[in-house]
Amino acid sequence: MFRENLGLRIFSLVLAVFVWLQSNLITEHRSVVSLPVNLKSVPKNITLEKLPSSIPFHVKGKGLDIIKLMLSRTQVSIDASSIKPGVDIISLSDYTIDLPENINVTLLGPAEQQEIAVHADVFHQKRVPIRLGFADSLTRQRFANLKYQIIPDKVIVFGPRNKVQSIDSASTELISAELANETEFVLKLASVADDVSFSETQVRVRVSNSFNTSKVFDNLSIATDGRSAFPPKAAVKLSGDSELLNQLNPSSISVKISDIADENGFYKLIAEAPNGTAIEAITPQKVRIK
Repeated sequence: MFRENLGLRIFSLVLAVFVWLQSNLITEHRSVVSLPVNLKSVPKNITLEKLPSSIPFHVKGKGLDIIKLMLSRTQVSIDASSIKPGVDIISLSDYTIDLPENINVTLLGPAEQQEIAVHADVFHQKRVPIRLGFADSLTRQRFANLKYQIIPDKVIVFGPRNKVQSIDSASTELISAELANETEFVLKLASVADDVSFSETQVRVRVSNSFNTSKVFDNLSIATDGRSAFPPKAAVKLSGDSELLNQLNPSSISVKISDIADENGFYKLIAEAPNGTAIEAITPQKVRIK
C-alpha cells in the first residue's frame, strides 16, 4: 500500500512540475538577460581596457523565447567611433541588437546603467630584444659560456602605450638542464598581458659547438722602434670564441709601448688584437727602454 502511494505521489509531483514548466514556457514574462558587448568602429590607434563583457537588458516575451535568448550568442552592438584616449563614457542609448528570427522577445532597454565607462589608450608598438629564461642558475651559467643564436633575436611588441613603453625585452619560457644539451630547440615567448602581443609567438635557439673561453699568447715581440725593451717579450691573454682563438695566429697580435714614460721611467705596454676578441691582460704591464 505504501509503495503504491509513493509511486502515485512521485507521478503527481512530476506531473505538477511538467504543468508548471509548460505554463511558464508559454506565458509572457519580464526578465533580465545579460547580453555580450560588441563595440563597433573602434579607432585603429585605440586599445580598450576594463570593457564590460556583458550588459543586462530588460526583456519581455514568452518563457521559452527568453530561454532561447539566454542560450543564443546575441550581442549588443554599440558605436565606439568617437572614443578618445583616457577614460571615456559610452552612452547606451544608441545600440543595435540583431535578434535571431526564431526568438520573439521585446527589448525594453538596459536594466541598470545608461552608460558604460571604458579606459581607452593609444595603440603602440616597438621592437625589443629576446631574453632567454633559465630554470636554474647552473643552466644560466652554462649558457654564459656557450655561443648561441636566437632566431629572430628581436620582436615587435604591440599593445596599449602605457604598457608597451615599460617593456624592454621579451622573455622566453624557461630553459631546463635537459634542453640545454640540445644543439637546436624552439622556445615559446612568455605572455606579458592579455592586451599585449608579440610579432612572433616562439623563437629558435641554435647552439654552436664553440664556446667563450680565454687563451694566453706568450713570447710576443714588443715593437720599440729599434730600441731595446726589458723584458723583451710579452704575454697577452685574450678572451673570445674558442674556434676563433684556436685559429688565431700570434703574429696578428701586436704589442707596442706608450709614447711617454711614467715618472719612474717605465713605458706602458699597449696590445692590439683581431676583431671578435677581447684583451684581458698584458704581462708585463710596463717595460724599461734602453
